[in-house]
Amino acid sequence: MAVGSLPLSWCAAPGWRPPADGRPWPLVAIEAPCAIRSRAVDVLAAAGRRTTVVGEAAYLGGVLNAARAGLGVTLLALAGPAPEGLVELPGLPAAAPIGLSALVRPGTDPAVARTALDTLRRSLP
Repeated sequence: MAVGSLPLSWCAAPGWRPPADGRPWPLVAIEAPCAIRSRAVDVLAAAGRRTTVVGEAAYLGGVLNAARAGLGVTLLALAGPAPEGLVELPGLPAAAPIGLSALVRPGTDPAVARTALDTLRRSLP
């Protein structure tokens, strides 16, 4: 069930700068398949920027740590400020928000499911 969307923001370690000489942009992302990873590559390609995945992880924590280490830029779904140790990068190609869906476990009390989904919808930007 669709519950809303989350804005996508480019983040990197403080002081990180994109390559200026036409080299591929170093990208840190979740392992494929990942909708945000695909979006990052597509958005940069549409802006005429090649990418190379320099770090990938199965979980978000690994992506955050690689980006904090300065390995590259990452595209994150943010519902608040950038994670600790990262900064948002203004001026990079905009990425459209990504849809967020939720599944309700079969047998869940319908009133509980409704309350949970309504709360989630209200908490999204």
